[in-house]
Amino acid sequence: WVSLTATFSPLNGSTRNYLFIMLRIVTSLILSCIVLFAPGSSAFVAPAGAASQRAMSAGGELGMGFLDGIFGGAKTADASHILLKGPNANKQCEKLKGDIYKKAIGRGDPSMGVEAEKLVSAFAAQAKRSSTCPSKNNGGSLGSFGPGEMVPEFDRVVFKEQVGVIHGPVETQFGSHLILITDRS
Repeated sequence: WVSLTATFSPLNGSTRNYLFIMLRIVTSLILSCIVLFAPGSSAFVAPAGAASQRAMSAGGELGMGFLDGIFGGAKTADASHILLKGPNANKQCEKLKGDIYKKAIGRGDPSMGVEAEKLVSAFAAQAKRSSTCPSKNNGGSLGSFGPGEMVPEFDRVVFKEQVGVIHGPVETQFGSHLILITDRS
């Protein structure tokens, strides 16, 4: 507003006040339209149970909202990873991912999915056995971190992909990773 005040200073007080009010109204209308027409938003009250459907994109994964790119998106995430190095790292990651899911599901029905606690536990046990990263001592847990604290390939997965699913292999300058996002806010 300081720069606008300098621009409108030759105008009398009532004209300047009128212009400021109009500028605020137009800005509010534009922001309201952006929010109203953003993907996944609705001007109407959703029926019970529809909120969880709207939160899912067409692929069944949590996606970034329309305004997340403008206003910053998720601020923190909690994730664990398994880092493997070498020429067969991607192939090893794929095998480990299958092994982790098999252990987490156990004798249960795979069509019923996997319990979060069992997946986290199986992932942590595998990280302790297989990861080449020092975080293996914590079951691969990297704790909480914000965007930009990890390499871009890692951030892209952690801040845009579905929580509670093992992602990877994700290749970075350090090697190939399996990533389990446990929380994002």
